[in-house]
Formats: sequence, structure tokens, C-alpha cells
Amino acid sequence: MPQQAIWQQIDDLALEALYDELSLENKPGLVCPSSNGSHTDMNHQTFINSITSLKGYFSALSQLGYDDRPFDELKNMGIYQEQKMRAATHNINTHKGAIFNLGFVCAAIGRSIQASIPLTAKNVCEQLVARWQFDLTNRLQREPNSHGQKMFQKHGITGAIEMVANGFDVIQNEALPCFYHTIERTQDFEKASMQTLMTLISVLSDTNIVWRGGIKDLNNAQALAKNFLQAGGVHQANWRQKVSNISRYFIHHNLSPGGSADLLAVTIFFYKVENEFNYPI
Repeated sequence: MPQQAIWQQIDDLALEALYDELSLENKPGLVCPSSNGSHTDMNHQTFINSITSLKGYFSALSQLGYDDRPFDELKNMGIYQEQKMRAATHNINTHKGAIFNLGFVCAAIGRSIQASIPLTAKNVCEQLVARWQFDLTNRLQREPNSHGQKMFQKHGITGAIEMVANGFDVIQNEALPCFYHTIERTQDFEKASMQTLMTLISVLSDTNIVWRGGIKDLNNAQALAKNFLQAGGVHQANWRQKVSNISRYFIHHNLSPGGSADLLAVTIFFYKVENEFNYPI
């Protein structure tokens, strides 16, 4: 396959993953086609506009990774893309996390292709850590007034930068195995997505939840997700009703697990990439 076609395919898969995450109905506290969740400033169309603005970005990041361009070029491309996103959403932050998370995953895919390494999540994350962990940890300037940094200073909770720099441990160890297990058992993409989202909510110290609520709210949100999973998760006959109950709780308490949603999109993207490119390129 010509390189340009590969970059285009990666871009398409990344955008698909974001659409899949957005399209999952009844996500607790999150925007979906039928609900704004706990959000008053954004809706389904805001996210559609945002995803549309991202077209071409993931292709560009893959090429930058393949060409082993300097870290600052990747960072500046992300900053430019965030400006494009905000122009499309009237300055609402819909996909800042995806621009960062999925952007570096795509750059690491480019590195993997350059090295002729099969595109598995494990291999891609190893490339990500080897090439950019130092830069992400030591050279990426933290915004002192960002939600993530305030949560770190107040509660010691790390955020997206550490998640990416460490190669998405929670996706490799928890989310992706959950997605594969559920889709193999149910042959149902919706169930696999919801089970994975609940798994992420149950284990992630989601700075979005802490920012909107507090540590007690994070503990309660994690407990609700754990109880859902322990009762059988999406394998229960009435799982949709159980999710609706959790969603009502999240909305009532103004909670939104945005970090978990970002990582669900990355998980879906890894699943798609592994199934599209399950051979050395």
C-alpha cells in the first residue's frame, strides 16, 4: 500500500474511533446523540463539528512520526489543531484530549511503520515511550491553571501527559483486553464499548470528575462503575437500565468522566488499527 494511502487510512480510523465514542448512547454524564449529559455548553453537533475539524491531523502526525521530526513540531501541530477545533466549536474544548492522546499514538504508529514493526497496541506504545517519554515528562510545559495541573497540585492526581508518557498502561492492561473479551463474547460493538468505558471509569483517577466534584465524587463514581461490572456489566439482561441509573446519578451530581471517554476513543482506535493492520507493513 502506498504510504499516503496508509496515512489516510490511519486518519480515517482515528476519526471513526472518535465518532464511535460520541455515538455510544447513555454514557454516564457524557454527550451522546440523545443527551448532553452533564454539559450545558456543548451538544452532539458541537462534537460533530469538532471531529470534522480534525480531519487530516492524524495523517499529519503519522507522517511526522515516520519522518522522526523533532518533538516541538508535533507539539506545535497539536497547538495549531486545537485552534482549529476551537474555531469550529465556538471556543469549546471538545477534543483537546484526543488531539493530544490520539495525536501521539498516530506519531508512534508512524515510528512503528518506519521500523517495520507490526502495528499492535503494545508495539506502538513501546515506540511512544522510547521516542517521546523524556520530552513529554521533561520538556512539555504544564499550564499551571489547567484543570489537570490544579488537580495534581491539590490531590496529587496525574493526568493525560503522564498517561501518554507511560504508554497508556491502563489501556494495555485493562481497557483493550476488556474490549476484546467483550466483543468476542457478545459480537456486539456497543456492549464492548460500554463495558470498556465502565472499566475505565472504575479504575481511572479521572481529573474531569474531580474537577467538577471532588475526591469523594471520584470514589463514588468508581464504586458505581465497579458495582455495575461486578453484577455482570453488559452481560446482565437489564444492563441498559443499570447504566441509565448511573447516568442519572452523574448528571444529578454534575459529573463527567471526560478522561475515561478520551481513553475509550484511544482503545477503540487501537482495536481498529490492530484489525486493519494485522500484518507487518
